[in-house]
Amino acid sequence: MTRSPECPRPPRSPAGRAARRALRSARLLALALASATCAPPVQGGSVVVSSGAAERLGMLCRWGRGGGEQGDLCPTDGGAARPARVRRITGPADALSGPLAAGRPGDYVLENDEIAVVVDQPGPGAGLAESGGNLIDAADARARRDELGQIVTRLGAPPRQVIYRDITTGGGEDGAAWIEARGEVRGRDPGGALSVTTRYTLRPRDRAVMITTSLRNDGDRPVEALDLGDVVHWGAAEHVAPGMAPGLRGEHEAPYLAGVGAGVAYALAPVDGAAVRARSGEGFSDVTFARQAALPPGGRAAYQRFLAIAPRGDALAVATELFFLGGGAPGGVALELVDGRGAPLPPLAGKATLTPIAEDGAAPPAAALDLWLRTGDGAPLAAEAPPGLYLVGFEGSGRRALGGARIRIRAGEFAPARLTLSGAGRLYLGVREGGASAPAADPDPLGPLAPAKVSLFDAATGKALSPPRLALLGELDVSLPPGRVRVVASHGPEYALAEATVDIADGGTSRLDLTLERVVDTSGYIACDLRQHTARSADAGVSSAARLVWNAAEGVECAVASEHNLASDLQRDVAALRLESRLRMLPGVELTSGRSGAGLGSLGVFPLGGEAAAPREGALRWVDETASEILREVRALPGERVVQVSRQHGGGSPLHGSGAPRAALDQGPSLLAQIVGDGADAVEVWTGRDAAARDRAIEELWALLRASHPVTPTATSDSHGLHGAEAGYPRTYVAVADDDPGRLDVADLVAGLRRRRDVVITNGPFVTMRLGDTRQGGVASARRGSRGGPLSLSIRVERAPWVDARDLHVLVGGVASGAPIPLEGARTTPAGALLDEIAIPIVLGAGGGRRPPRPDARAGAARGDRGPGQSAHGAISVAEDTFVVAIVRGRRPLDPVLAGDPGEILPFAMTAPLWIDADGDGRSLGRAATP
Repeated sequence: MTRSPECPRPPRSPAGRAARRALRSARLLALALASATCAPPVQGGSVVVSSGAAERLGMLCRWGRGGGEQGDLCPTDGGAARPARVRRITGPADALSGPLAAGRPGDYVLENDEIAVVVDQPGPGAGLAESGGNLIDAADARARRDELGQIVTRLGAPPRQVIYRDITTGGGEDGAAWIEARGEVRGRDPGGALSVTTRYTLRPRDRAVMITTSLRNDGDRPVEALDLGDVVHWGAAEHVAPGMAPGLRGEHEAPYLAGVGAGVAYALAPVDGAAVRARSGEGFSDVTFARQAALPPGGRAAYQRFLAIAPRGDALAVATELFFLGGGAPGGVALELVDGRGAPLPPLAGKATLTPIAEDGAAPPAAALDLWLRTGDGAPLAAEAPPGLYLVGFEGSGRRALGGARIRIRAGEFAPARLTLSGAGRLYLGVREGGASAPAADPDPLGPLAPAKVSLFDAATGKALSPPRLALLGELDVSLPPGRVRVVASHGPEYALAEATVDIADGGTSRLDLTLERVVDTSGYIACDLRQHTARSADAGVSSAARLVWNAAEGVECAVASEHNLASDLQRDVAALRLESRLRMLPGVELTSGRSGAGLGSLGVFPLGGEAAAPREGALRWVDETASEILREVRALPGERVVQVSRQHGGGSPLHGSGAPRAALDQGPSLLAQIVGDGADAVEVWTGRDAAARDRAIEELWALLRASHPVTPTATSDSHGLHGAEAGYPRTYVAVADDDPGRLDVADLVAGLRRRRDVVITNGPFVTMRLGDTRQGGVASARRGSRGGPLSLSIRVERAPWVDARDLHVLVGGVASGAPIPLEGARTTPAGALLDEIAIPIVLGAGGGRRPPRPDARAGAARGDRGPGQSAHGAISVAEDTFVVAIVRGRRPLDPVLAGDPGEILPFAMTAPLWIDADGDGRSLGRAATP
């Protein structure tokens, strides 16, 4: 890209305004031009930014940002605004608050009277950033509560971070203040030697900070195909985009991206630019503002975007903020809530919804605008809104609107909306643990109260009345609209559902007791989620306490605290919540690098020891280090640790690429094979709900095993949230000597993952396998006297009644041994689980070579004595060393426990490989038989 001869001037505020208003409305545009230093624009026109409309200032006062009576605009010329300011944090009083706030002494605060942001100092970065110089906190200046993770400058494809070295600060005559970070992109990719400067600029009264990144190619060769953007880790804010459902996933394009928190909201958009292109996953968005930019030697480029900060945590606040920044004058809506007799109701917590109505044939926005009302904060039932025609509704506090109110909002005016709400009843629910799962010494004849997830549905329509509720201590007291409600309590896949239908009466209280029965026998295995995140990670917004109690409700017995590049130990929090008998937390870390040249995507390391007491510094070195170097450092630490190769959430392997054909996987050592060969213990083959990525990863696993790289397959939720990414779905069952979480021997768990490799990965069914006396994870070795004789491969599939399991696939060397074996739940265990037991003869024959065996079509269906629910199938001939895996698939989604895309919540389970030593030498594909 070459420098243009003249900087273009963006459009100004609408004509006809007074001169002083026009000057204010063009401030951000002038700032955009000045901060770019006349660098050529790299995008072309979606959100035009202007600021300072007098009508808007009046609305700020009217709805509680400065006083003033309703209906009277506040004066706009009562004095000049204080200049924006920049300073360094010296103590807690200087920093922002909130569980996501990462600012520490030495970091920089940029603020005015409306908003405040924090840029971290040079040196090690926060979260997933490899250096300081990035925006890490953002909040309303009055509330000062941060809910954003971080915004990290990202260049190139594959993406690379900027390593910022220096920071300077300053201010302008117009009252602006700025922070400027300077650094470079190093390494072979994207190609040249790039110096990078990012400036964060804030003006008085603006609720948006301008971010301008300028690049210069200092190398002697061109930089081609350079993508310019940011990686946004949304933290506690749910990321949304106009016209799209919450919780963005995959590739998408939109005018802007937004993050909606509990008390603040954010919007990221280009200045005078094209639509944003982004790839989003749980908790993050990889945003591109310009694609395929080219810089010759000495060439320059720049891109600009702004981060707007709304003072409320709802979509309406975001829409209003952006409408104003685009030069518009907002109006407002004032709610009056009454009961069925017309009597005013006290302030209620809930969600008001403004649904745009099309006029004159125009299409309205696809999504309704939500306004969250929270009692106790003194806020009026009124808010700013863009002008237009709307239908207003409400639900919350156990009530719902009996009809909508049609209103027209005009600039500078408020529109009253009177809503008649239904009555409300209450439900008191007690959830108990019964049967063999109840402690024998419990004095309550009904069983002890137990943690549970409770889902509530309209009995007539099946519609969920709210997100699932938590009954941590086995009790739930909730307000509900009158009517029939289906109540479902769950506690993970080992338990049957407890459910009932109850009538909720207006003004009454209904009481219900449910009992959870543990039906699936997982004796000898502990249910683990080996990667999950809390608010200590920049891309997650769940508090440590919330993460722990939801683990308990979902039946997770062991979990790893795997924050990004941050050592974390939550076992003390477990003790504070009195969950020691149900949950064991292991301190760990997820080392994540944005530098593809390092040969590292993510490595999980656990359990950590004393180093977990030192945040960040105790997380091991990771910047500029290869996976091999990190592995050497881990192995040099005292004690044993598991190293798990993790996968990108919602994508393929960061180490091998996604979607590689089978032939390519078998050709030579891959990066993944190198890392396993260097000492990685486990490879995560299933992450969250992405079934397609799981199936690709399993093909990579087969390639590793065939290449004599024995490794333990694992499944993790990689959960960054609570709903739609539940902890423990999927999970890894690890064989241990004592499966009681309160008595778990961590060294035994580590040995199970590193050496025994006896695991089950699942989101529902429980499947185990043995060949003779050898269980999955081990090596079954042929003895001289038994060569050619049959052995029995025994497979047991057990599941709770709500979990479907239809097909059993037996793979030998990664190849299906025949058609799927149908599962029918032929027998019900005394505890109430559905059980299938399959027996398959294995015939060990002579042969050589390493190719995986083909199914023996000539084999007959030898049958022996079998009990109810047992069956035998065609024998499998094995002539060479190989491995066997059992996979179970279901066809009915895991609702009502999980909700979402049915294809993502189908039951699936897989055993660890069982290695077969066909030639009797005590080894199979790099795996030694246990004496």
